[in-house]
Amino acid sequence: MAAKPKPEPLRPGDIIPLAGGRKAEWVHEDSGEHVGNVHFRTIDSLSLMLKNGTITSQMHDAGQDFSTTFVLAQLGGPSVPAFNRIPGGQWRDSMTERVAFARKRVGEALDAVGGVGSPGGSAVWHVAGLGQSIKEWSVQEGWNGRPLSQPEARGILVAALGMLAMHYGYLKTNCINRIDR
Repeated sequence: MAAKPKPEPLRPGDIIPLAGGRKAEWVHEDSGEHVGNVHFRTIDSLSLMLKNGTITSQMHDAGQDFSTTFVLAQLGGPSVPAFNRIPGGQWRDSMTERVAFARKRVGEALDAVGGVGSPGGSAVWHVAGLGQSIKEWSVQEGWNGRPLSQPEARGILVAALGMLAMHYGYLKTNCINRIDR
């Protein structure tokens, strides 16, 4: 019986697949307080799209802003309080002004991309907010009774991130409505 060859050691920049279609990158910290540390860093869909040139840095930053606000609004993950465990069972007992303001900002951002029920709103909510991959979102989402392909899902997300970048002020519109006489 032949011995199994030893796996090659990881080098900074190597990308490995994780469960659920996500990816992680082996990184070596070059700056900051953790200089020299080597560890895995989860790669989110927005970072992959930026790295591949699918989106601009302004679109990426807008998606990251939405993600941060989404976390502050406590709309996903383990930080969401269960209503049956809130003393008195009323929402007003647990929502702080910071959470309420963050939820208002999330709502405004979703309105800017077409609303929570729109394809763009759904893409931003699931990919930027909940951190799903484009593949995960496209598999679970469908429009008009048909499945959504990954290229279609990516296109919806790119368009929504462009609108989000305009909403957050990263992109300026060059359109001026005027009538030449």
